[in-house]
Amino acid sequence: MPSPKLRADQHLLVIVAACSAVDPMGANELAAATGVAAKNCGLVPAFAMTCGLLVKGHRRATHLPSEKGRYVARAFQRGESEGLAALRGKLKGQWFARTVKERCRYGPVSREGLVAKLMVAARAETERIKQAHILLDLMVAVGMVTVEPSGELHWFEGSCHPDTSLTDTQNSGASHEEATPAEGQGPSDPAGDMLGDAGDGDRPGQRDRPEQPDAGVPRPRSESPRSDPADQAAEGTGPEHDLLSLLLPPVLLADLTRLTATEVLELHSHLTAITALTAKLRGRLIT
Repeated sequence: MPSPKLRADQHLLVIVAACSAVDPMGANELAAATGVAAKNCGLVPAFAMTCGLLVKGHRRATHLPSEKGRYVARAFQRGESEGLAALRGKLKGQWFARTVKERCRYGPVSREGLVAKLMVAARAETERIKQAHILLDLMVAVGMVTVEPSGELHWFEGSCHPDTSLTDTQNSGASHEEATPAEGQGPSDPAGDMLGDAGDGDRPGQRDRPEQPDAGVPRPRSESPRSDPADQAAEGTGPEHDLLSLLLPPVLLADLTRLTATEVLELHSHLTAITALTAKLRGRLIT
């Protein structure tokens, strides 16, 4: 995970400078190119190397861009939006991107939930929680994660929303102590996305992408509307009589709030029995 001694926007600035290098660059060269303190610039290459963007230079404590890094640098030379799109494309296969994408598959998640998931995936101790916050902020700055109006975060392979800055994201996490980047550092122009990543959430055709989950916050479902409840009950064709229609939609944790403690225990015992019977039915046939 990235160092907690830099803000996410500073990490991004140093990574871009390192990927744009022609000659091997050390901490002093990165500091001269970015204005970030040299002692902090030296903490960024380790994370960038883990992501495959940098390789070690021939001089001690120096680094050069890898082929991936040079690709990202060429994209940034054409424009910030193209550069961010290229960086997203090179980072989306990393463990932290896969972790957040999987956690957000059913919709937006709170900052605390995503940080906890990153900590578990990294097998990190609690003292490294600030690094998880910085990593999440970096994903927002790159455009891999967006901030929903509810304040929750959502996986989104596109540019950040025009009204969403990295500062807004950090303000949503009360436990995030110091990592608050300067205003205006977050990417906000989705028009130049050249790698096929989605831009703004309202762009036409966005819902057709298979990896764009529903952005709604899961809540308990209400009763399904019926055209004629009396006729359906009489014929036994209503939703309550159709096991398939009852089992196909996923049961959300929020749905369980409508059950009493006794009903939850009964549900657990029934599901256990169904699982055992289904496993037996799917097993080897007896001849």
